[in-house]
Amino acid sequence: MSFQLFTFPSSCALGSDKNGQKLPKETIYQQVQPTTIVKQLFVKQIEQIVWRYKLSSDTLNLAAHEDVSEIQVFDIYLKQDVPEPDQQIFETLDKAIPSPLLYRVFDSNNSRPKIKYVMAYKRSNKRDSETMVVEQYFQSNWVASTPDKACSLPMVLDIKGLYTALIRNLVTEPALENESFQEQLSRIEQIRLLSAKLEKLHTRLRKEKQFNRKVELNKQANQLKTQVTALRSHDAKLEQKNDSTY
Repeated sequence: MSFQLFTFPSSCALGSDKNGQKLPKETIYQQVQPTTIVKQLFVKQIEQIVWRYKLSSDTLNLAAHEDVSEIQVFDIYLKQDVPEPDQQIFETLDKAIPSPLLYRVFDSNNSRPKIKYVMAYKRSNKRDSETMVVEQYFQSNWVASTPDKACSLPMVLDIKGLYTALIRNLVTEPALENESFQEQLSRIEQIRLLSAKLEKLHTRLRKEKQFNRKVELNKQANQLKTQVTALRSHDAKLEQKNDSTY
């Protein structure tokens, strides 16, 4: 599935003029008390944060869900010469706002404006129902900011379904046949961990000078490649089923 920009109903827009509410950085600082380094990231990278939309059963014709009651949409405007925002920016905001957040990040190029989406998978903390746990971040590539090419929100039954659809819009590994959302996220995390190990092996291979050792490292690398390939195919679903039988 290719990434898609979305339009949001006016019923979800915040602010008296429907253009959102500016969120001062100091408000974020008061909520989470970030480190000096994180504060510097906000100062150097972020021009403005706007709380743009609230997606809920009150603003959309969708049923509420006990796991996800509402989703906030934040517009993040970058400063000049900031190619990518640091992930600590999003981590700080997600810590300050318990509900799921969809970030629309805008670059500062006025002649060719670009946009990207960023969103974390957040779940309830089993030990503390008042807090949320961030497990993974997903993001799109930068695309041209062309509102006329955006489409309506996905057709779903409830707010949790919308949350799932918004994240799946950013996931590069498509769901396998009959694969649940949780199974898909678990498989993606396995691919990420194995890919990180593979990258480290490749780095060691480039530095290794002993032939016998290079042969062994190359063997390990091929084994990891096989595992990653299997996780990206129907074999991953079969493996999950086999694991559940033990």
